[in-house]
Amino acid sequence: MKKTLLASLVAVNICAVTPAMAEDIHSELATLKARIQQLEKNLEQQKVQRSEEQNWSKKVSVSGSAEFLGTISENDAGDSKSDLDMDSVELTIDAEINDNIALSTTLKYEDDNEEQDFYVDEAIIEIGSDDNPWALTLGRTGIPFSVINGSAWTDPLTDDLTDNTDDLAQLSYSNGALNTDVYIFRAKHDSEEENSVENFGFNVGINFDNGMSIGAGYLNNIRNTEAFDADSLTSNDEVSTYRVNISYEINALALSAEYIKTDSFDNISGQPKVTVWHTSADYGFDLLGAPGNLSLGYSETDNAERLTNEGEILFAKSRLTAGASRELSENAEVIIELVREESYSGDNTDSLNIVLSTAF
Repeated sequence: MKKTLLASLVAVNICAVTPAMAEDIHSELATLKARIQQLEKNLEQQKVQRSEEQNWSKKVSVSGSAEFLGTISENDAGDSKSDLDMDSVELTIDAEINDNIALSTTLKYEDDNEEQDFYVDEAIIEIGSDDNPWALTLGRTGIPFSVINGSAWTDPLTDDLTDNTDDLAQLSYSNGALNTDVYIFRAKHDSEEENSVENFGFNVGINFDNGMSIGAGYLNNIRNTEAFDADSLTSNDEVSTYRVNISYEINALALSAEYIKTDSFDNISGQPKVTVWHTSADYGFDLLGAPGNLSLGYSETDNAERLTNEGEILFAKSRLTAGASRELSENAEVIIELVREESYSGDNTDSLNIVLSTAF
């Protein structure tokens, strides 16, 4: 009887414990299964991440442009000439190195009657991020002094006086309304064989909610830019330069103006202070079923007639442009432009430019 009672108690105890143990085992198995699934998910994410890091095609983009020009020009004496040429070709490669560093390189061909090869027009490293107002630019690019306003195909005289490409370091700050740049760049004196980093400049601009923007700039020595490589400048005296600019946009109308003035060129007779200003107006509208634009620009220099190289005055007295453009489907447009340029001797040259501009 005792043995039967003992066996019954053991059986009851086993029956009572087994469901609890089974529940524990089931829970542990479920936890282990969840851990395995999470590990597999992490491994898959790591594989995808490594694949994306190795797939540079997602981080590198290629773009380019080409412009074909047909032009006819005639001066006051009745002398005329015409030309057809591939005016310029650009190929740009942009690469995202990481979340904070990007690289951009532009190769360019330009019909300037010199070497007909691609050259490095720009190669810059940009350090910054979308959520940081500060950015650092290092490399070879255009000196950011002149603000080229307007959409005319022919550059204004403000660009003729200040266009310069060199190696620079630029620190920028932008918060939407306020934009500032401080930069230094390499320059080469005519009388020196070695380059030196002696040029610096800064820009400041303010954007208002009503479509108006104003800005100002300073360059410590315009003499070290390519435009002033002239034999009439016989010394290395520094010539600082100042700029003010304003623009206003309302609906399809855009207006802009820029004024640049240098300090005295002490080694030139009369010690002139050269000035150049530019104003432009653009109006966008629908032209024959496609987006089009009308542009009008006028620029003028003063006291620049003494800046000569091999007896020729470096800059024109004035330049007037009037043009119209229309998109040709996607990534292409045709531009028709009339240009009148006046020299310091009072001679006028009229030109008709027809440009096919393409991009990808």
